[in-house]
Amino acid sequence: MSSLKKNGEGRILLMKIPFVREWGSWVVFIASVSAALITSSVAGAPDRGSGASSFTAFTIAGLTFLINSKNPLASAMRTGWKKKGHVAWFLFFSLFGLLLMAHFLVDGIRPFSPFSLLAFSYAVLLFRGKEHSLITELNGFALLTLTAPVVYFSVTGDLSLRLYAAVFLFFAAGVFKVRVRIRKTLNYRWIMALYCAGASLMYFLLDINLIILLPLIENILSVLLMREEKLRATGYIELTKGVLFLVLLALFWE
Repeated sequence: MSSLKKNGEGRILLMKIPFVREWGSWVVFIASVSAALITSSVAGAPDRGSGASSFTAFTIAGLTFLINSKNPLASAMRTGWKKKGHVAWFLFFSLFGLLLMAHFLVDGIRPFSPFSLLAFSYAVLLFRGKEHSLITELNGFALLTLTAPVVYFSVTGDLSLRLYAAVFLFFAAGVFKVRVRIRKTLNYRWIMALYCAGASLMYFLLDINLIILLPLIENILSVLLMREEKLRATGYIELTKGVLFLVLLALFWE
């Protein structure tokens, strides 16, 4: 009985840890990490020594902690920073994440410093209570997909803005897809279609193979047909498209 009680308390304690539980965010994060590893392999990354793989692993772990700092940050802001638990979890996740990324920060803090504006703007939007607005979600995806160039840099020592654009432009389409499903308005259907066209144009201008964007054909078909679809089904479709994106990235990235 006592052991069951302890196990139950353990589960309750675990549930209180404010992990990010939106599985869509983790899909984008894992896909961004995978995209970095795939493209660095395709590009023939130079040998950076025996400790390179461990430094990359620490960088990925650090990013994982930083992502989990979002929930306690939002909770702390909603409560006016009055609940110490939210503040403590935010400090734990953010500081430990930065500690794990110490090696990356030695070389990467200067080239990546402009991206700190993304973190600042996201915090401002959360502070203003716009956590679920379109601009905040796009800002959040910009931060999530920043994982790709960060991990790529940890492997190769190079900052690839082309990779960042490729990953962000693809996954940001999912934000509009969900909006169309929720709102079902003609305006959002047009925005979705125009976004896909704009993403294709950006790929062309950045000399990224347009075949990599092939899964976004489903986005166009969905706004044309507007078939009934549960959000759970939308999530699984986006997951499948993400996997296909990685396969195409591996085959056609140059």
